[in-house]
Amino acid sequence: MYMASVALAASGEAQHRELDPNLVVDLLWALAEPGLGIEHMRVTTGPGHIEVVFFSAAPDAQSVAVTGIHLCETATSSAPQLRGWYVVRSSGE
Repeated sequence: MYMASVALAASGEAQHRELDPNLVVDLLWALAEPGLGIEHMRVTTGPGHIEVVFFSAAPDAQSVAVTGIHLCETATSSAPQLRGWYVVRSSGE
């Protein structure tokens, strides 16, 4: 099993909102297709910050990272609750 962490940050009015971690998990699971191999997610939130840790049976850590980023980008572009949030890219991506 591999894991990858994806950070999200807020802009504008969203910077002052702290989302319920369970809501974020529910939004991500609603978008996750069974073939992605995600087995578990852990979400922590704070004002203007969300961290999602994905655990997966993917063949390598890079695959988990790519899947996690894609899932978070899809969520931020489609879920009204995540309006104003974006994926924070690290220098290695």
